[in-house]
Amino acid sequence: MIKKIKNRLIKRFFVKKARIENMYGRGKYKIYDKEFYYHHENAFKCSFKEIIENEIYRFKPDSETPTIIDCGVNMGLSLLFFTKNYPKSKIIAFEPDPTVLPTLDRNISVFMEGKDITLLKKAVWVEETELDFFSDGGLGGRLQEEYKNKTPEKIKTVRLKSFLRSKVDFLKLDIEGAEYDVLMDCKNELKNVDNVFVEYHSANNSTQKLDDILKLLKDSGFRYHLKESFSRDRPFIDKKIVCQRFDMAINIFAYKKQ
Repeated sequence: MIKKIKNRLIKRFFVKKARIENMYGRGKYKIYDKEFYYHHENAFKCSFKEIIENEIYRFKPDSETPTIIDCGVNMGLSLLFFTKNYPKSKIIAFEPDPTVLPTLDRNISVFMEGKDITLLKKAVWVEETELDFFSDGGLGGRLQEEYKNKTPEKIKTVRLKSFLRSKVDFLKLDIEGAEYDVLMDCKNELKNVDNVFVEYHSANNSTQKLDDILKLLKDSGFRYHLKESFSRDRPFIDKKIVCQRFDMAINIFAYKKQ
């Protein structure tokens, strides 16, 4: 009996271990009769559910040719959604993570040939410069803030503010902790933007700034809706489990008053 229990536990351990290892593997998935490549299976599954199935980026543009600025496109699921649902859109996309770019380039060439997409392989920031960039190999590369045991890459940045000086129908910011600085720098240009998506990240050891971001959006003429991006079942106990650096992640959907 003891031997059977032991064998069962060993088998369960190795099955669980195999699932975890596979979760971080590369692969491909058929979408619209074409193969979409991913570099991180768990990141792909989470993003696919949010972006393709739940359509969290769907909005109503006032023309057939909306301008979309997508900051943090990762493997390209957001670009796939935008080009499929707004085929005449003009898209300016940013992605600096060198571990993601080969996969992103492949997906753009397969799914988005002939679309009006400008891909800038840089990070959005408050100035044009070079900064240390730390990649987690999945969804969460970021500027300046170090991952444990990760070596940074030097990447170039652009000032997002300079891209907001004319009408923007949809602005997406999924930039892993840099959103506060970037939005504050763009304060005077938000009048040109109709819809904003921001994934807000609360760093474990820093002052929380969600209230400042919401005030900025409100003062710029937006209403907003908040939705938990990552959950903590017991927030009073589980205080630092969202990920290595963040204790809270909130999706902000902001839109101009009708």
